[in-house]
Amino acid sequence: MNKEQSFIDKILTEPAYDSEGFIDYTYNDHTYKLWYGRIGSGSAPPALVLHGGPGGNHHNLVAFQALSDERPVIFYDQLGCGKSERPENPSLWTAERYFAEVKAIRDGLSLKKYHLIGHSWGTTLAVGFAAKHPTGILSISLHSPILSFPYYSTHVAPALKQGLSCLNGKGGQVIDDYELRGLGTKNDYDAACLEFSKKHVTHTWPLPKAMQKLIAARSAAIHDTMVASGSELNVLGTLKTIDVTLQLSKLNVPILMTCGSDDLCTPAYTKWQSGFANNPQYYIIEGSAHMTPVDRPLELLERQRIFFKEVESLSNSGMGRTR
Repeated sequence: MNKEQSFIDKILTEPAYDSEGFIDYTYNDHTYKLWYGRIGSGSAPPALVLHGGPGGNHHNLVAFQALSDERPVIFYDQLGCGKSERPENPSLWTAERYFAEVKAIRDGLSLKKYHLIGHSWGTTLAVGFAAKHPTGILSISLHSPILSFPYYSTHVAPALKQGLSCLNGKGGQVIDDYELRGLGTKNDYDAACLEFSKKHVTHTWPLPKAMQKLIAARSAAIHDTMVASGSELNVLGTLKTIDVTLQLSKLNVPILMTCGSDDLCTPAYTKWQSGFANNPQYYIIEGSAHMTPVDRPLELLERQRIFFKEVESLSNSGMGRTR
């Protein structure tokens, strides 16, 4: 095994945290426990990582632990996910409540100046939170962003469905028949979903342990409430009307947007979303699907380091943007 692959294997395993524990989060007079893990003690401003899903957890983003040689990197599991408390209350699974939840992590860890990193649904969360609580945020990195679910459903998903070649080119129709009309067989549906996953979710097969942990610890109840489809090509749950693109346009911090060349959040979609940001950076990671932290972690990390260095250089020189 070469050194590069050995390094990739290392960063795709659970970090040896310098500290971890639980933060109290109170909502509607009930207090819940949110898990966090922190690694790294460098002097650079910390990075707070927001995972995707909804209903996922931090495991598929552990590659960002490589940044801990320069700064603290903080992972946390959203309410109902991973190691955090898992209440059985469907009324909690809304985007707006999750936006408010991140403040408990920020305050509980006393983050004064920090970077936000989000992936997939975590990008929606990052923008929704930052729009309400911008104080202290130095930059926002949006990897494989999905900021407008209506636009995704109307303009992106139909083309992805048409690109499925299985079942005599009818994979997209099979998914729609099964999810929207209750027609067809589960075997055909599963075959279409598997092709979509390999083309647009992750090119890394067999799945690394990080992804296996994600799947094993995933909260189906949250995903079923907020997305309500197994393929993620139809958004039928509480996220179907969520659009934070206008909130993005009001944020006056540096923005980085990346996506894979084969991402379900396609380069064209990511470019369209970047148009709502003020002077964003936009970068395509070739040969990767949606899970860039798994498919191409080294390139993603390099781009993240370059971005942080530029942001912090401007901040230190007194030229950083102010609110």
